[in-house]
Amino acid sequence: MDPIAENLNEVLKDSIIDKALSSYGKRAYFPKGIVSQSQEAARLAHTINATAGVAISGKHHLSHHLFEAFGSVVTVDDMVSYAPTAGDLELRKAWWSEMMRKNPTLDKSDCSLPVVTSGLTHALSVSADLFVDQEDFIIIPSPCWDNYEQIFAVRKGCRILSPSLFDHEKRFSIQSIAKAMEDIDSGKIIVLLNFPNNPTGYTPSESQMYALASLLIQKAEEGRTVVVYIDDAYFGLFHEKEGVYEHSIFSLLCNAHENLLAIKCDAATKESMVWGFRIGFLTYGARGLSKQHYDALVQKTMGAIRSSVSSCSRVSQSLLLSAMRRPEYLAETAKVSQEMAKRYDIVKYEVGKRDRHHILQPYPFNSGYFCTLSCSKDAELLRKYLLEHHGIGTVSIGQHILRIAYSGVDRDRLVDLIDKVYRSAEALWM
Repeated sequence: MDPIAENLNEVLKDSIIDKALSSYGKRAYFPKGIVSQSQEAARLAHTINATAGVAISGKHHLSHHLFEAFGSVVTVDDMVSYAPTAGDLELRKAWWSEMMRKNPTLDKSDCSLPVVTSGLTHALSVSADLFVDQEDFIIIPSPCWDNYEQIFAVRKGCRILSPSLFDHEKRFSIQSIAKAMEDIDSGKIIVLLNFPNNPTGYTPSESQMYALASLLIQKAEEGRTVVVYIDDAYFGLFHEKEGVYEHSIFSLLCNAHENLLAIKCDAATKESMVWGFRIGFLTYGARGLSKQHYDALVQKTMGAIRSSVSSCSRVSQSLLLSAMRRPEYLAETAKVSQEMAKRYDIVKYEVGKRDRHHILQPYPFNSGYFCTLSCSKDAELLRKYLLEHHGIGTVSIGQHILRIAYSGVDRDRLVDLIDKVYRSAEALWM
């Protein structure tokens, strides 16, 4: 093992991070190589800097003159230069400030500064590298986003337990998650939570979220090593003002117990409406961790980033930071959230009119981008029928779930969309 990794492991010794790290996580470190030395030179080389493989003239990057046309937003240097491995420091600070604004209790929490990743998938993948081994189990309530299987089962080779997110009456079920925890006999429990949920569009109530947090804390109190991944991809898109917990469960877990590590994976993708920018963030929190612990963990995270994408897109980070600094940023993001809420209201009403429909039954939904229907027969058959007969695109998940992304449909088309979905199901199955 490299001496740098050994030194980081010594810093982390006897902490929750030490207990939770995977075999790769133990080996991971950020090398004192080209990138590290270039960053040091950027601070201290006041005469000549001959470290990085970039083309410089007069302290500016040599690039296409075309990019100068965008200089009113970001400079050419801020478009084409390499970003630091952990991300632009000012963007990391700005994102943390936004996290605290949306989750006020974080103001009193000791957490790591968010690390920039190349999208939320990359945040999950990098942190999976650090904390998941092939022999581990991970609990991922179902239905869920299909990419989790690629990240954890296919790529990492670990075993997924899939308790149902809802009981047979389609009520949120903490009991099924508790049962899955009981089925793991190792000292390490890994859980992934995603609210608002993809595909169902469901966020638990405050009492449900507190009960879920208590369940996880209880396992930590029993001496188990608990690692909780929190996928906040659709965070902030809460359409119901009552009965929905409007904060991240990260805020309930990040300082909850010395044996519980909370890992917040979020992104600018939906929160800032920049889907193709591929900017994600990775934030860690656990009770009893010091700045020294977090610094060591961030160094390991940087090692994982360095060995995968090297560093994330500079132009995306610069553009997002520029937008976040503008006074209209919050108003513009709120405007889109309000539009999603209006679309949700239409879909909720149209689906509600058909709540006794026996061949299509909606899962609970109150947030996010989606409405999901449980199909009495083959959902893939319905998906293809909608596509071939009406030119309507939907997503089938497993055998019996059809997901409708109302986020991508103009308000004046939603009534027709829902009507055709139900009429198509009737044409197929009645």
